[in-house]
Amino acid sequence: MKTAAELAKEQRERVIDELGAPEIPIPTPWPALTEIADLLYWHKVGIVAQRGTREAKVGRDVAVHAAQAGVPTLLYTGYPPDSQHEWLAVDETPRPTVDQVNMRAKQPINGKQPRFVVIERYERLALPPARPASVEADDCWDDADPETALSWGDRLVDTVRHIRVKMPMLLTAVMDVEPDLSRRMCTYLHRDHPAEVMTDICVPTIVVHRTGPRTVKASMDVSSETYVGPQDLDLLWEPLSLRERNGN
Repeated sequence: MKTAAELAKEQRERVIDELGAPEIPIPTPWPALTEIADLLYWHKVGIVAQRGTREAKVGRDVAVHAAQAGVPTLLYTGYPPDSQHEWLAVDETPRPTVDQVNMRAKQPINGKQPRFVVIERYERLALPPARPASVEADDCWDDADPETALSWGDRLVDTVRHIRVKMPMLLTAVMDVEPDLSRRMCTYLHRDHPAEVMTDICVPTIVVHRTGPRTVKASMDVSSETYVGPQDLDLLWEPLSLRERNGN
């Protein structure tokens, strides 16, 4: 039985075997999150938080922090940050297509190629028509039978897998209920919920829930098809607004 952290480590080691020694991970405002997210190469990482919480804005916070650290960063969001940075490109397209993301990720930011992509509320991505499950993603078809068509969640998985950028990506999603870190999301969310679908795309998918003014509990979740043991972590995660008031 392997934990989600062990599965994530194995994936990273496969990438290192292919590409050589690792580069420095994309920094986040919280060292504990930087360590477990391990944003390297074209690693896809997902973070899930409860809607309306400060942690639900983690995509913007990480994107701004990375840009301030000198990482050319592309951020897809419906709620742009208050201030801009020379290494941050913000795209507010309501429903970006895969082609738009792939092309935008090739456009220089202040003269340098992007090194990091963040997509907040990744389920906003424009999905392809509901092709039959028996038809390959790149094939053509006519008159798809609704009973044999791929589910919304499967189409979302297909869409994200066609984002072919050779750089780390951070995807975020929210849930309306309070995250239950004692259980895997597949036990209390519908299989087509964006947060649960994320586990088929991102290793790891990190579910977070604030437990104190400066602490967040995190759970590493994986696909419902993979059996793993519990993997809960306590992170030092001070809200940026509180850190700024304290002068840190």
